[in-house]
Amino acid sequence: MCPGTESPPRLSGAEAERAAAELLEAGGHRILERNFNSPVGELDLITMDGDTLCFVEVKARFDPRFGGAAAAVDRRKRGRLVRGAEAFLCQPERAALRRHPCRFDVVTATWSGDDGDWTFTHYPDAFTVDDAGRRSWL
Repeated sequence: MCPGTESPPRLSGAEAERAAAELLEAGGHRILERNFNSPVGELDLITMDGDTLCFVEVKARFDPRFGGAAAAVDRRKRGRLVRGAEAFLCQPERAALRRHPCRFDVVTATWSGDDGDWTFTHYPDAFTVDDAGRRSWL
C-alpha cells in the first residue's frame, strides 16, 4: 500500500445486509425475510413497501473503477434473482403474497474515501423480469 492511503474497513455481507435493512425500514419497508435460499438462487432481503413485494439485492464494493456495486448486478445475476423470487413465490405458504405487485430493488454500499465511510443507496425498481432475460408470463 502506498504511504498516505488507507484501505477501507472491511464490510461483510451480513453487515451490508443489516445496514440495507435498516435503510429500507427507515424508508417504510417491512422486512419479511433475510437470506432466502433456494436451489436456483439466493435473495438477500424480501420486504413489503406498502402493498408491493420487493426482492432486494445488496452489493458492497470498495472500488468504483470497475463499475461499482450496481454494475455487479449484471444480466446473469438478475436472472438468478428472478428465479429465486419465483422459487419464493411458489412455496405454498407464500400463496397470499402472489396477489401483490412485485419489484426488484438494489441497495449498494460504496466506500467513500473522502468521507471515510460507507454510503448506501437504494435503487427501487432497479430492473424488470424482462431485463433479466426472462419472458414475462403476464
